Amino acid sequence: MEIHLLDFLLGLGFGLGLGLALIWLIIRVRGWLGRSEAGRLAAENRELKQRLAQKDRHVSRMLTETERLAEKLAQGKVPGQEQSGGGG
Repeated sequence: MEIHLLDFLLGLGFGLGLGLALIWLIIRVRGWLGRSEAGRLAAENRELKQRLAQKDRHVSRMLTETERLAEKLAQGKVPGQEQSGGGG
């Protein structure tokens, strides 16, 4: 069975057209889902989770710093305060 040039070109054109139509459809559907309330809520949820993780890291750093300062206070070493002999 022989494939003629016209058959090949028709198949190629049809395949190309179908591929472009599918790509266009996917883009439209993704755009529609991105504007939907569910899409917006999912994006907001991701953002809030990121902000919560940042705040957790910040609180953890502050807690570590507070514990370090408490240990220094327990040892009698207060940062920024010099112990003077009381001359004056």
